[in-house]
Amino acid sequence: MKELPKTYNPGEVEDEIYRRWEASALFNPDNLEAASDRYWKAEIFSMAMPPPNATGELHIGHALFLTIQDLLARWTRMSGKKTLWLPGTDHAAIATNYVVERQIWEKEKKNRNELGREDFLKRVEEFVAGSRGKIQLQIRKMGASCDWSREKYTFSPELSLAVRTIFKKLYDDKLIYRGERIVNWCPRCETTLANDEVEYRTVNAELYYIRYPMSKQKGGLTITTTRPETMLAYTAIAVHPKDNRYQKYIGQNVMLPLINRELTIIADEQVDREFGTGVLKITPGHDHLDFEIGQRHRLPIINMFTKEGKIDVRESTDHGFEEYANLTAAEARAKVVEELKKAGCLEKVERLAHNVGFCYRCNSVVEPMVSKQWFVAVNKKIPVRKYSLKEI
Repeated sequence: MKELPKTYNPGEVEDEIYRRWEASALFNPDNLEAASDRYWKAEIFSMAMPPPNATGELHIGHALFLTIQDLLARWTRMSGKKTLWLPGTDHAAIATNYVVERQIWEKEKKNRNELGREDFLKRVEEFVAGSRGKIQLQIRKMGASCDWSREKYTFSPELSLAVRTIFKKLYDDKLIYRGERIVNWCPRCETTLANDEVEYRTVNAELYYIRYPMSKQKGGLTITTTRPETMLAYTAIAVHPKDNRYQKYIGQNVMLPLINRELTIIADEQVDREFGTGVLKITPGHDHLDFEIGQRHRLPIINMFTKEGKIDVRESTDHGFEEYANLTAAEARAKVVEELKKAGCLEKVERLAHNVGFCYRCNSVVEPMVSKQWFVAVNKKIPVRKYSLKEI
C-alpha cells in the first residue's frame, strides 16, 4: 500500500485528473448526444468565456470569473442541460502591437510602417502563437470544464468576419453612429487610451503669462498656460461670467500674438477664477475642458497635431502658422516662447508643479486630440430583430 505524502502536491494529482477529463471529451456536449434520449432532447445552455489576453497571464479577475463560470457550467451540465462553455483567447491588440514593435526594433531597427502591414501582422501571429499556450495552460490549471475542441481566437478569420458583419448591421439599424470627441492620444503607439490607461504624474513645468492686445481698443488681457505652443490652435478666450475684473470685456475681441487671429472673449462658468489671471485660453482640439466649452459655444476646432505628435502641415497652412509645420510639441513650444519674447508679449514665467498624463505602455506624454469615435445610440428604440448565424 502506497504511503500518503505528508503534504499535498497538486502537480502530482490535478494535472493527471484534468488530462483524463480532457481526453474523455465530456466537456463537449456533442459527444453526449447518444448517451440518452433525455439528453438529446434537453434544453441547451451555452456561454462564452470572456477571452483573456493570449499574450498575458491570469490574474485575480480571471480567477474570479473562471470559478463562477465553471460552477455555472457544471451545475447546468449536472442538471441535464446540453451545456457548452466556449473557451477562447483575445489578441490583445495594442498591448501585443507594442511588444512586437519593440522586438522588431531591437532586432532590426525597423518600425511597423517600415516593415509593412502584411509582414507585421505575420510577426504578430507568430508572437501570439508562441505565447498563447501559457494562458491556455493556466486556464486548465484552474480546472475549467470548457470545451477545448471549440476554442476560439478573437483574431481568427471567422470571428473577424462576424464582428464586421454585426458592426455593419448595427450601423444599418442606426444603433451606432460616429462623431467627434476629444480623446487621450498616444503619439508613439498611435492609438486612443481609455481614461484608466493614462498615468498622471506630478511634473515640474513653467507657467507662462502671455499678453493679448485688444483688437479695436487699447489694453489687453493676460492669460496663463503651461502649453504656449497650443496657442496656435486657440479659437476663443474665456472668462467667468461673474468675474468683475473681466465682465466689461465679454463679447469683445483680442488679437492672437504671432498669428494675428481675432479671438472673441466668451463667458463660461467652468473658468477657474482663482487659477493664474482668471483668463482661460480655449483650445477645443487639444484640451478636455476646452473641448466641452467649445461644444457649448459652438467654437471651431483646429486639430494642430498629426497622429505622430507633430504640427500638421495642412492645418498650419490653413490657419497661418506654417513656419511651425512638422515640429514636435516640445520644439514648437521653444519656438513660440522665443517669438513671444521678441514680440514683447511674454510678461513672465513661473515655476509650477502640475499633473501630466503619460501612456501606461510606452511612457510617452499623452496628447488630448479630437478624433472620430463610435457611439451607441442609447436613446434610440431598438428594433425587434434577431441575427441568425446564417447571416453572419
